[in-house]
Amino acid sequence: MKTRIMIREGQYRLNKAGCMDPKIDAEELYCYLTGTDKVELFLKNEEEVDPEVERKYAKLIERRASRVPLQHITGEQEFMGYTFAVDPDVLIPRQDTETLVENAAKVIRNNQREKRPLLERLRGRKEWGLLDLCCGSGIVGISIAKICGNVDLTGCDISEKAVALAKKNAQSLHVSGEFLQGDLFAPVVGNQFDMIVANPPYIRTNMIAMLQEEIKDHEPREALDGGRDGLTCYRKIIQSVNKYLTKDGFLLMEIGYDQGDDVRKMVEDSRVFKDVEVLKDLPGRDRVVLCSR
Repeated sequence: MKTRIMIREGQYRLNKAGCMDPKIDAEELYCYLTGTDKVELFLKNEEEVDPEVERKYAKLIERRASRVPLQHITGEQEFMGYTFAVDPDVLIPRQDTETLVENAAKVIRNNQREKRPLLERLRGRKEWGLLDLCCGSGIVGISIAKICGNVDLTGCDISEKAVALAKKNAQSLHVSGEFLQGDLFAPVVGNQFDMIVANPPYIRTNMIAMLQEEIKDHEPREALDGGRDGLTCYRKIIQSVNKYLTKDGFLLMEIGYDQGDDVRKMVEDSRVFKDVEVLKDLPGRDRVVLCSR
C-alpha cells in the first residue's frame, strides 16, 4: 500500500469516528510513527509502506478513533513555538492560553522593575518574581520565562503529577524555576511576587458532560471543573491575592469567553487593584483579566 492511500484510509476512519481534524491527525500520526515531518511525508506519498509500519499505523488510528486525544498518543504539544510534554494528568495546551502568555510578557516588557538590591542581584535574583498558579504542565510560566528571560519562576499545582511534568518541561526547555505541589497559594505562604498568572478551572460543573469526548473522558476533571458557576477558583484567588503580590504587582487570569463581566466585578469589589481590564483573544472573545495595583 502506498503512503498516501494508507493515510487517506486513516483519515476516513477518523472522520467516521467523529474526530474534529481527521486529515491533520492522520498525517500527524504517520509523522509521529516514522519520525518524519510534513515535507518528508509529501516526498514519500507514492512510496510503498512497510507492512510493519502499516500495522503499527492502524493501531494508532484505532486509538485516535476511540477519541483518545492526539496529544496523549504522541505525548507532546506545541505551544508558543515550544514543544511541551503532555499526558493524561494535565490539560492539553490550547491556543486560547497564548493570549495569557502574550499579555503577561507585554506587561513585563513595558514595566521595568527597579533594580534589585545589590546583594539580591549577586545571589542571582532576577527582576520579576513570577508565580504561575494552577501551572499544570508549566506552559504559561515556562513560556513567559523563555520570552522574557528576566523572571524568577515559581509554579504551583494541586496535582503532584502535574508538578512533576512541569519540572520535566522546564528542564527540557532549559528554564530554571521552582515547582511546588499544593492548593493555590498554600505552597508559597509568606512570599510575594511581582506578577501572578493563573489559568484555573473555569468550566461550569453541569457543562462538563457536554464537552467533546477527548476532553470530558480523557483530561483531568480537577483541571476543568470550576464549580457551579465556573468561578470558584477566581473567588479564592482574588480573596487571597493581596498577601502575595508586591505593592505594584500584576495579576493576569485566563477566563471563559462569557466570564469577563463577572470576574471584573469580583476584582473591583475586592478593592485590591487600581485598574482592571478584560482582554480579548484573537477571535475577539473575552479571554484574560489583567489587574494592576
